[in-house]
Amino acid sequence: MSIEIDKHFRYNYTIGILNGAIFGFVDALIAPSLTLAVFITTLGGSSLLVGLMAAIYNGGWFIPQFLISHRLQQLPLKKPVYTGAAVVRIVSWFFVVLATYWLGATHQALLLAIFFALMTVYSLAAGVAGNPFMAIVAKVIPIPRRGSFFSWREFSGTAMGLLAGYLVAVALSPERDLSFPQNFTLIFLVAFGAIGAGLILFTLVHEPRETITGESITFGQQVRAARGIVRQNHYYRRYLLTRFVVAAGDLATPFYAIYATRQLGAPDSIVGLYIGITTLSALLATPILSYISDRRKLRWILLLAATMTATIPFLALLFGLLPTSDAAPYAFGIIFFAYGIGRTAANVAFPTFLLNLAPPEQRTLYIGFTNTVLGVATFIPVVGGLFLDLFGFTFLFLITLTAALGGLWLAVGLARAHTPTY
Repeated sequence: MSIEIDKHFRYNYTIGILNGAIFGFVDALIAPSLTLAVFITTLGGSSLLVGLMAAIYNGGWFIPQFLISHRLQQLPLKKPVYTGAAVVRIVSWFFVVLATYWLGATHQALLLAIFFALMTVYSLAAGVAGNPFMAIVAKVIPIPRRGSFFSWREFSGTAMGLLAGYLVAVALSPERDLSFPQNFTLIFLVAFGAIGAGLILFTLVHEPRETITGESITFGQQVRAARGIVRQNHYYRRYLLTRFVVAAGDLATPFYAIYATRQLGAPDSIVGLYIGITTLSALLATPILSYISDRRKLRWILLLAATMTATIPFLALLFGLLPTSDAAPYAFGIIFFAYGIGRTAANVAFPTFLLNLAPPEQRTLYIGFTNTVLGVATFIPVVGGLFLDLFGFTFLFLITLTAALGGLWLAVGLARAHTPTY
């Protein structure tokens, strides 16, 4: 650890975890598969649009990263890029709050269009920030502490997610006086405040200036360099394929809450309960995963993530075979319990794997290319929405299970392979 990193390590480590806590709260509060899915269907949106929102929210973070990686690689400080993107994200969400409040009661189709446009801008700006965020983390968090760093970001974020679940349940409860759009305006206003706080907080990280030794390169040269690492680094190829196929196991993720409300007769307010269950399971899993990660057992966490991804659609299919009852929507919470564990394991395993296998001089290239490729996978839920509209829930869950089992098989192979570490 360099002198500069050692000097600011505890401060940067703490800032990073607090940032994770705030955005864990935000992600739970406006989860595309839960809160935003209900919001879109309330506005009359189709299952295809629900899937599209999940793709925009997640894919927007991934896709731009490779497009800017050749420029970012030549910057001794990455934080100015993160800060500029933060301004765009805060402004975008401010207009989401205003549009929901002013248009929700009278112009729902217009609000739906504006909401999708603003969320696209917000998510793409998040993607621009994603590569510098990961590059800064790699600079200020040494390899032995990265697993625990991501684990504690998950732990603090999921703890805050309990509060988010409670707020959503209260805002959407039919027993409260909040009707549409006041209920979602309140949720989005809280999200706006949290997003601003989390982004501003990370701009306070002490980032060490790095020495740039190579010459500036063009985007075309960066594309050729990316092709080169895919051809030459066989372990990276395994990692990329595994992560892509495991991501395909999220085909049905935005639609489990919709299944509960449409097929099991659950009220919209049950979304708050599902957020709480997801959060609680992640909260319980995080200290265990942190302990495992710090003891060089990252492969175990990878296998857990892939196993949970396959378990979720399997459980959903089982519910389709059981008779409907008043207790069914609450028993369906086991889906979200498994999801919380699997998501936490994936959020610890995959970023740590990537930072460990990427050589320092090519780190932004590896991060950017990986996340842009994975951005394509985030549009898979759009296909899921189309399958749901055309063929129904059972077909959707079967296809999802097939993809998830393929991801599990690849994860087993990756876990057995030798891991290069930088």
